[in-house]
Amino acid sequence: MKHFVANYVFDGRNFIKNCRLSFDDNGHLISIGTENSGFEEKERMIFHNGIICPHFDTDILKENKLSLRDFLLSFGSKFDDSTMLPVVLLENVDLQTLNFTNETIAKEIY
Repeated sequence: MKHFVANYVFDGRNFIKNCRLSFDDNGHLISIGTENSGFEEKERMIFHNGIICPHFDTDILKENKLSLRDFLLSFGSKFDDSTMLPVVLLENVDLQTLNFTNETIAKEIY
């Protein structure tokens, strides 16, 4: 089992602060934690500074003219425990306002 924690997890509808995502060894999502669930340490847990969200086409990020919330809601993906989804980390995000910066990048982490 692998666990990923970030400043925020975007589940397709909401930003969850300090949330933990847990995946089985086959890459299927087992659980999405609640706010601050990432503070409880687990074996094979990795913390990321930024926002974890479902996978999307990162080329769209470069053309962004929306707020971060509107942008993430626009692509419509969400975590679904019955399917295996790649996970993306948005780095260099303004975590105070949950908005993009000029240095924001997206990279697949799982």
